[in-house]
Amino acid sequence: MALAATWMIATLFWTFLTVFSTPAVASPTGLLPRSSFTVNNETGTIYVFGSSGSPIEQGPATDGSGTNFNAPAAIWLIFCLTIGIPMALAGIRGWRLTTGVGIGLASSVCTWAAFINSVDSSGVSDLPLTAIIIVFFCCGFALGIFEIARLGGITAIGIAGGLAFGIRIVLLRAGLIISSTELYALNWGIVALCGVIGGLSLIWFQRYGLLFGCASIGTFLAALGIDLIMAKQSGMSMGLRLLFDRNSSHIAYLLTNGYTPNLTTRIIIIASMGLTPILALIQHRLFPGPFTRRPIESDAALAIDFPTAGLNMEPKRATFFVQLWDGAKEKGGTNKHNRFSVV
Repeated sequence: MALAATWMIATLFWTFLTVFSTPAVASPTGLLPRSSFTVNNETGTIYVFGSSGSPIEQGPATDGSGTNFNAPAAIWLIFCLTIGIPMALAGIRGWRLTTGVGIGLASSVCTWAAFINSVDSSGVSDLPLTAIIIVFFCCGFALGIFEIARLGGITAIGIAGGLAFGIRIVLLRAGLIISSTELYALNWGIVALCGVIGGLSLIWFQRYGLLFGCASIGTFLAALGIDLIMAKQSGMSMGLRLLFDRNSSHIAYLLTNGYTPNLTTRIIIIASMGLTPILALIQHRLFPGPFTRRPIESDAALAIDFPTAGLNMEPKRATFFVQLWDGAKEKGGTNKHNRFSVV
């Protein structure tokens, strides 16, 4: 748990540091509020000026999504469907795989947001950026499969599930649900509120919060994958750019392309939101067992098969790897295994 929390905190801190503490990296004016710049389009070419009147150099605004069905686009398409469908249908049964996905997604999303907001006007090409994000996901996933990261992974699933649902609410309308530049922050208020609800649900309704989180993450990724097939980079992908990208070097690109979801994209978003509670209920019915898949044997059964009366047995010394995998901690001869009580 401590190691998982350290990883996520370090990733979030790095995101905050690169996005908000180094504005000179992105452009002379850094990360601008959406209402603090002016645009001149009289010549047919968009010129962006900061509040001081100085021009802001604009770049290609690459974000790793690729174009049409080229290599980066294909990677994201396969990634979304490969992770999304199993999480939507059987995330509660995934155990270590599910906690791995939780920490992996948290790491990759923070990394993606940090990169697109901190690069300069020349940007980073799609394929290297995609590779970097996938590496961060793999590192987070590798950490999340260990027992020591179980609680951190479960927490990440709950929060990410809420955020995934809130993001879809924001993406329902052209220019985001609240399109006014002055009220742009309210979009993130909606997303943050959903994330907080998803995280707090694990405290009072552990199993149901985890079920909803798994289904919400799964339906979001599956919807994004399907939308990449139907609308390519002009659908949900563009909406995510408009929501996450605050880089002042990308203003011209965002204004030129905009986010105007077609009917197909809106149907996909609404359908994925409607399927979320349905798939959560289906998972609850199909997989009624506890989230953990480690067998818990009773003391009576163990006494029958392995009588210990009269034997002076010393506790087995746990190796470092066993402690990582099983979470075994022998203190004073008593097993202090901390089992998350999801039933």
